[in-house]
Amino acid sequence: MGVAILLPLALVAAQRPGRGIKPWWITCRYLALVGVIGLSVAMLSGWLWARSLGLIPAGGYLVPRLLKPTADQWLQVTIWKHQMAAIASLVLGVATLWACHRRRLEHQGLGLLSLFFGLLWCGTSLLAGFYGGKMGHPDHATAPSQAAPIASAEPADPETEVPVRALDFGSLEPIQSEPVRSTTHGNRWIRVWVTPSGSDAYRAGKPLPPGAYAVMSSLEDRWGRPSFESGPLYMLETLANGKPSLTYYWPRVPEAKRGETGGQASVYWRGKNPNLESCMGCHATGQAPLDQRSTWRTPRRLKPEEATSGTPTE
Repeated sequence: MGVAILLPLALVAAQRPGRGIKPWWITCRYLALVGVIGLSVAMLSGWLWARSLGLIPAGGYLVPRLLKPTADQWLQVTIWKHQMAAIASLVLGVATLWACHRRRLEHQGLGLLSLFFGLLWCGTSLLAGFYGGKMGHPDHATAPSQAAPIASAEPADPETEVPVRALDFGSLEPIQSEPVRSTTHGNRWIRVWVTPSGSDAYRAGKPLPPGAYAVMSSLEDRWGRPSFESGPLYMLETLANGKPSLTYYWPRVPEAKRGETGGQASVYWRGKNPNLESCMGCHATGQAPLDQRSTWRTPRRLKPEEATSGTPTE
């Protein structure tokens, strides 16, 4: 970035026509070449860093843009702006390098085109550095607000920080006797737990009655079987007005899985959070239909006597 900032000074000096101008040609070309090479290396290292943190989803090449970011997603928004400014800077750096190498007579300056590209390159480099600084030093305008909540006459919501009811899913009625593999939930092994007032409706594929809720615990897949690593916790409840409401809780997101959460290391989405819009596409009327529920159970290993006889025993 320093080269891009200093280059316009040399380009201004290289505009003067006459004898002795050629050394300024060489200076500008050298600075432009070093700047493009340095910027390419910096962008490559930044891309590898973002990939290692899961900020770039599998099969993608850039940090995705969030159309409706929430306050706690300021980091991903800042990284997206930083990468856009860096890409623009690289394109303008290559354009400046090309303009500096245009054919010129020995007594001519480098021309206004090289100065024009050089100034734009300088501006985009400063912009990329500005957003790069924000990533490491957030201010009050970008970081989530830490202000104390305003006192209200309404009772405090006990699930503001954590989904208390969902975390107590073990006290509910289990729908499956063992985990089943769900491809629609990240290929994880899931198990559904429902309140007694809604268990019959859930098993019949009907909407849950108001006040009832279902919690889906999950385990990450490991070689086609449930692992010991917990996945996110899902919760579907029916509000008093009969409409469904979703909750998504993942207190510790592994680095390799953070592409699913927009780079966040801890996630708690509920209600009208825009990150739940894709989930509501399947749960707009409540739980999924019976024919869409997974029945893919853990492959059973045969006992030695079963393997020799070929007949499973109880």
